[in-house]
Amino acid sequence: MKKQSLLVIIMVVLFTFIPVLNLPATIHAATNTTLSNKSPSTPEPGYVEEDTYNEIAPELEQAFNDYVQYYNQYKEWVPYETKAATILNKYKKVLASTRKQAYSEMTTIAIPNYKKFLSGIKQIKPNNTDLSTIHAQLIKGTTFQLEGMILFQKYVSKQNPDPTIIKKANIKFTQGQQLISEFNDKIALYNAQFSQ
Repeated sequence: MKKQSLLVIIMVVLFTFIPVLNLPATIHAATNTTLSNKSPSTPEPGYVEEDTYNEIAPELEQAFNDYVQYYNQYKEWVPYETKAATILNKYKKVLASTRKQAYSEMTTIAIPNYKKFLSGIKQIKPNNTDLSTIHAQLIKGTTFQLEGMILFQKYVSKQNPDPTIIKKANIKFTQGQQLISEFNDKIALYNAQFSQ
């Protein structure tokens, strides 16, 4: 059972440090387009010393094993999300001189990687209904984020960008961020049951 306690600690630390859809929530239209840094972040259930973890209660073992399996499947796809978020965050401020580069990197790096991330997490089939419900929010939020990225790509594709496109992108990013924040809260609560 100590092995399970150590695994819970490792998962808490990894979920704290691995970005979960660390994408900007909004893009602001102006002469120089600026992305805000208000992004959903991974839940921070807090680091708990190993001594506070006792054996997993027998009635929670299946839920714990389901969580471990879910987490292992999820983390395979995180590098794709990280690459996409890195590019999007790079262009928090888009100048006329960087617009073409932003378009190119959104087209060749960010959107293809984010599509792989979304495709990958859609393949995950959680083993219990609680995780399935939580996971569905992640998929829906990620879908909104991708739609926002595609609108941002469209925005930077034009020499004279249309401000209505950036408004639509902001709506998608906000919708996605809300769902992802709820996912983060719920996955943290699910994980917390194993540390009591």
